[in-house]
Amino acid sequence: MGLKLVSHVNADSDLIEAWLKYYLALGVERFHLVVHGTRDENERLLAVRNSYPITIEDSYEGSFHIEEKKNRLNAVLARHTGGWIMVADSDEFVELPYRDILETVHALDSVGANFMAAPMLQRLTADGSLETPAIIEHPFKLFPLCSIDLYRKMGVKGDIFKFPLFFCAGGTQLAEGGNHHPPVGSEPRAATLRGVTHHFKLRRTVSERLDKRINSAHPWRQESVLFREYLETHSNRLPVDGAFAYSRDDLFRRRLLRALPAGTPGCDKSSVPSPLYDHGRASTPREPDLDATGPGTEKSRALPVGDRKKILFVLPKSTEFGGLEKHLLDFLERLPETSPQPSIVCFDQDIISAHLNQELRARVVVKCIQGPQSLGDWRRMFHQANPDTVVFCNSWIEAFPWQAPVGAFLAGVGRRFSIQHLIPPPQPPPPPGNSPANRLRRLIGKRARRLASLRVSAHTLTDTICVSNAVRDSLVGSFGFPARKTITVRNGVSTVMFSPSPANGAAVRARLDIGPEEFLLVCAARLVEAKGIDVLIHAVSRVLRQGVPCKCILVGDGVLKERLIELVNSLGVSDYIFFEGFQKDVRPYLHAASAFILTSYLEGLPLSVLEAMACGLPCIVTDVGGSAEAVKHQVAGLVIPPGSIDAAEDAILYFATHPDERAEMARKSRETVCQLFDIETRMGELRGVLLS
Repeated sequence: MGLKLVSHVNADSDLIEAWLKYYLALGVERFHLVVHGTRDENERLLAVRNSYPITIEDSYEGSFHIEEKKNRLNAVLARHTGGWIMVADSDEFVELPYRDILETVHALDSVGANFMAAPMLQRLTADGSLETPAIIEHPFKLFPLCSIDLYRKMGVKGDIFKFPLFFCAGGTQLAEGGNHHPPVGSEPRAATLRGVTHHFKLRRTVSERLDKRINSAHPWRQESVLFREYLETHSNRLPVDGAFAYSRDDLFRRRLLRALPAGTPGCDKSSVPSPLYDHGRASTPREPDLDATGPGTEKSRALPVGDRKKILFVLPKSTEFGGLEKHLLDFLERLPETSPQPSIVCFDQDIISAHLNQELRARVVVKCIQGPQSLGDWRRMFHQANPDTVVFCNSWIEAFPWQAPVGAFLAGVGRRFSIQHLIPPPQPPPPPGNSPANRLRRLIGKRARRLASLRVSAHTLTDTICVSNAVRDSLVGSFGFPARKTITVRNGVSTVMFSPSPANGAAVRARLDIGPEEFLLVCAARLVEAKGIDVLIHAVSRVLRQGVPCKCILVGDGVLKERLIELVNSLGVSDYIFFEGFQKDVRPYLHAASAFILTSYLEGLPLSVLEAMACGLPCIVTDVGGSAEAVKHQVAGLVIPPGSIDAAEDAILYFATHPDERAEMARKSRETVCQLFDIETRMGELRGVLLS
């Protein structure tokens, strides 16, 4: 079989020969290249092209655009169908689970798979130095460390998975400009294998890339500025925390490489790989296994963990994926490989699995069961799961009965936590008067029993974690939670993923016929009573009746959708308020907006507000939960009382008619999130509590 490698090449002169030699050793017979850039930029490649089996399929100059790269690579793929193809940029070195590409393809064919997935690691020098030789002959010796978070440290968006090896059929195209997703036409057919993709971006050119971003309107310009400042104060060296020394044994031990089980048709023990680079270390035998990244059973996603500790997350009953579930996924994505083995239990309906990325599908076991009905049921559930730590993710204060934490305690779970995402509604006052009946109600009535059960839960837990100070103050002050065991760890968002980019919102405005200068509100929320969407609709209607131009996009779904659409139609504002439904990626809408608004009655610390602030939007929020902790009034936005149509109307009018003040609040909004609500800092605090 003639194996082909397709690549888009641009100025990787210090790596190019090492890259060519590496893939030739793995079985590539010919390189089909799209060359971008000037002759000077690609001088090294052009000098050696006749010494290697290279076909230059296309070449072009000018500025780089991801769509241009995608289109040119797709044209090459269209000419090379009917076989397995490698797609790897000239700074990518794919580590295969078998001895070479041919054996890996054979193993993939034997289980009916049609692509190989590969977690993405960055390579860097042991001391973090940016200086490297002009020509790199052996990158695995020169760059002895790997790290999974160096994209973030550079202020660059980077997907954690790549798909560099796939069967190219007729009509196969890249889903994006690179190999971050399975190509269109090569979606998962069956369980697949995992390799590892090493990136070598951290060379001398990293300084040039930072400078280009800093001197342009790049969406991650600010992060690059901060990174440049860090380098200037650290002798031009990169941080190496979170890195590990490279060896094939390490990759297997960390579950970054695995192979098919012995006995799989077409795959015997002789096909278990030998190290490509062993660095003088003996290979450690291990039981290879199948990595099911496609649809499959719970068992196929479970990883053998031996004596490794386990952490169990318990989700409340729900039919919708919301902020609580997103918060959990953000945390799991940042768990180090050496952390306790994570698993999730949900009740009656599994709303989490569909949102797991490829890496989490391989690492996390999700189990959906019928909800326990008694203390004995809860104890048995935890006894069977046998976790070292259990975390109850509370969407409201009574999402779990008192039997849940007590059952965990009786089952011998050593560490028991609750994360409270929502401020509880106020307690009703106790029955007044001194009549015997009222005195008895105060002692054993419904209110007293409710308080007692909540306090039992709180005292049984190791700690109750609140997402804002407002939630903590309410639990301690109104519900009697023990202050020493009730702590605040605020929510956070990725200031890299969520950043200002007006150009990215142009398509949304164009599709909805909203002019580039029109004032546009965006609200991202579930369409339920607690979000007060009816208040927002009435307020927008009043603003329009005053002759002030205003449009509003509602991003989200829920049980009130039909009723809210009827309200919009009855007020005659259907041309100004748009229902866009649930969106997996809300960023294009935030980038299109002039301001963000959330008119809730109940909140904890809404991620939607933090995401909007990170995108540089001034916000209108109600004074509930932690919203006012994030949005300082008249600094990063406006804070209004819940349920007040008049206050919402006044706030919208102010934003619509004061563009200079709105722009200053937008700047402060982004600045606040970067300083106080960065997800890496906040999730580091949460790890410190749960895993200490």
